[in-house]
Amino acid sequence: MSSWGADVDEAVLTGLREVAGPELYRRNAFRVTGLPVDVDRPTARRRQQRLAAALKVGADVDGLGSSVSPEQLRGAFDVLLGDPRRRLVHEVFGTWGAPNGCECPSTTHAEHDRAVQAHAEVLDMAAADVLALAMDGRVDDRWAAAAAAWTKTLRSATFWRHLHHRVERLDDRQLDASVVESLRAELPGVLVAPLLQLAATADYPAPLRKSLADWPVPERDRDRLIEEAAGPQYEKLETIMGELHRLLESGDIEGTVARVHAEALPALARLEGLAPVDRHRRTSTARNRIAVALNNCAVAKQGKVGRYEGDVQTWLDEAESLATDPETVRRIDENREGFLGEERAIQEFRARVYLLQRTHGRYAALQFLRNILSQSDDEAMTTVVRGMLAELNAGEFSYRPAQRAAYERQGRRRRVLGAVAVCALLLVIYVLYQVFDDPDGQGVDVHGRSISDNPPVVACVADGGDWRDGDAAVSLVDCSQEHWAEVVAYVPLAVEAEEYPGTEEVSRLARFLCAEKLAQFSLPAQTYDPEVIYPGQSDWEASDPEANYATCAARRSNETRWNGQATAASSRNVEVPAMLPLTSHQGSFSNPPAGTCLAAPQPLAKWDEKMPVVRCDQPHWAQILGYPPVTGPWSDESEVRAEADAACSSLANSQPSDKYTVTAAWPPWWNGRGAPPPDYVVCLGHRVDDQLFSEWFWQ
Repeated sequence: MSSWGADVDEAVLTGLREVAGPELYRRNAFRVTGLPVDVDRPTARRRQQRLAAALKVGADVDGLGSSVSPEQLRGAFDVLLGDPRRRLVHEVFGTWGAPNGCECPSTTHAEHDRAVQAHAEVLDMAAADVLALAMDGRVDDRWAAAAAAWTKTLRSATFWRHLHHRVERLDDRQLDASVVESLRAELPGVLVAPLLQLAATADYPAPLRKSLADWPVPERDRDRLIEEAAGPQYEKLETIMGELHRLLESGDIEGTVARVHAEALPALARLEGLAPVDRHRRTSTARNRIAVALNNCAVAKQGKVGRYEGDVQTWLDEAESLATDPETVRRIDENREGFLGEERAIQEFRARVYLLQRTHGRYAALQFLRNILSQSDDEAMTTVVRGMLAELNAGEFSYRPAQRAAYERQGRRRRVLGAVAVCALLLVIYVLYQVFDDPDGQGVDVHGRSISDNPPVVACVADGGDWRDGDAAVSLVDCSQEHWAEVVAYVPLAVEAEEYPGTEEVSRLARFLCAEKLAQFSLPAQTYDPEVIYPGQSDWEASDPEANYATCAARRSNETRWNGQATAASSRNVEVPAMLPLTSHQGSFSNPPAGTCLAAPQPLAKWDEKMPVVRCDQPHWAQILGYPPVTGPWSDESEVRAEADAACSSLANSQPSDKYTVTAAWPPWWNGRGAPPPDYVVCLGHRVDDQLFSEWFWQ
């Protein structure tokens, strides 16, 4: 209560300081002595003498509580017989009884005494009981009753006239009307002091603090009174943060974070329950200091381990959730972007080391990393390289590309690369030179025993002939150099079959999945075609589905070479139409598989042009039922149509002919004038009215 105004009468201020608190009524001089509030000095002195004599011999005294000590009695009589201004303060909180020569309406004294009684009743409860109720998220109704009674009393003009009357009756030169005005200004703060002091000791102070709104305290004073009550908590938290700062400077990162969680955050939670961050700048500052500490711990830990994961990521996320200062938020965001940049660089470095191992052997990768270790003085980079060396020595070194989305953020992006990222990128340049220079002419296998055995995507293929010679080992170059295709994905075929499904079925499925992947990369179908490598019968593993996958590449439709990475945008992991023709000069190997669907009606289709093919659980126009063979020869198109319709009718199952129909399609280049006849037709099941549907009607 040190902020009370300097213009307040000093003796009144002293008296108010003495009584403010949970013992406001228990320590009241009139309650302690058992005397009425209008007792005169001679009567009070005789009472003092009688009580002193009785207490000296250990006798009981009527009207005196057994818990009153001699020290309390002495202090109470000092108030009654000493400075009249302090006595007047105690009169305010004593019981007045019936009017006695003050000319007050009887209701004035009754309302005042009801306020005293209601407030004293709740304050006479054990503090532990009051706080236990607050832990349940509620406040005893007696608080509200006391607040309502005192509000009514302080708004009563006759209450203040009575205090002026008491100033006159006490008839002391130290008393004048200014004393009453001082009481008028300070009484609301004294009344809520017990509430706020109890709240400051509570583990869950919010309910008690919220009930402050029930009391007759001007809104402009509430935040000030709350911060005064929270003063010890602010000081405690400041002490904790100072100790944490020194602990972090000593290098104990984990110990610092452990104390943040064990001490600082619980202290902050109590503080915010009493002085909410949105209304108290000092609370906001304390919260931000904890955010800065966690940010500094994350920076220190990342500097040691060189990885943006685990504790580093968790601590930075915690710091961001706590930060209240825009500059702190900016620094946390900047640090995260820097860490992500370093992580991207390290991932790229790891990928190239893996590629070096694949192309030049484990010893070459070990030797390369040892050379780096001997030259690096960066702690984080040393940690990364030592980890890779340990994996290589144990025969466990591998690389799996991280999800791109993990390294991407919406909105403003800042690229801040630290020492680790710069070092890693320089190493990448060296690895690129070592690997892609390929002085021995060794190819890199892009369709290994399992997906994890392959080089990371995106890998760029130098020549088409390399890809199509029947050997999965191809020459790779850096994508900034001129190349023929880009390996963009390894897609599981997800076919559960004891026996090999057949070359045509596997080829169609692989081409559809790869065309879908190109669409997910937003590569335009008019520019790029899918190229696939898929397992043959000797490679098929019924018991190990991981071996049954396709290697997907993107090449230019016109077979031209290009510089730069085509798949610069991230892949969208959504189902999108794969753009494929239904017929081709290469036969049905290059067509979409039976069991996929055409997304939109094709009234004037040229079946060898690309059209949207989707999975049949999406809305579609037609389902691809199969590719039955036809033999010919035919003299004209009507004979082709007759055999095609007959071949497709066997696939139509038993659907109602009034609702569904089957359309046969064949290559448009056959015209009966010397062109080679088709050896298959495409059967499309669709609704008669050409409306879209989602169900699967043909088996």
